Amino acid sequence: MAEFSRSLAAQAVAKCVVECAASCGLLTGPVATSPRLAEAEKELIIKMLAEIRNRFGENSGELHPDEVSSMFTFVFGKAAEAVTNMYNNQPDKFELNGMLTGQIPVYAEDKITEKFKASSFPSECAEKYLAWSEQCANAADPVLLLFEALKWCFRLSCNYAISIVEANNKPGEN
Repeated sequence: MAEFSRSLAAQAVAKCVVECAASCGLLTGPVATSPRLAEAEKELIIKMLAEIRNRFGENSGELHPDEVSSMFTFVFGKAAEAVTNMYNNQPDKFELNGMLTGQIPVYAEDKITEKFKASSFPSECAEKYLAWSEQCANAADPVLLLFEALKWCFRLSCNYAISIVEANNKPGEN
């Protein structure tokens, strides 16, 4: 039997990210889902989690708030890439360059990139997550809670990217 736990903290951090997306105007209807994007999320999160687990061995497990903020921006950018790759039938090649530094290369469709650059969602999401995590510091494994927030950031960012593609592909519009 698989090991798992039930966590009100994980539920609360997911709610924090969803509410942030709504306040930033990223949620205007049901969230778009796709098996392809679910696989992309899984691949990205596993790579990121392995990198952070390796790093925690080096620095006692503490991330600087700027690094946490960079991770939200990183996931936001990788969602743009995943949606672009999905529509172009290209494989995802998630590299972790910039994950903790804020220098994040993003390879996405121009319209998505343009809208994503103008969005405050990743920085607001990081701020809300950091404020939330200070209040719930002893709730559970902080790494797992961070990654729960990052998963929701990825999902809602993919939803936003899909809405951009759909808005730009309406018949009669350029």
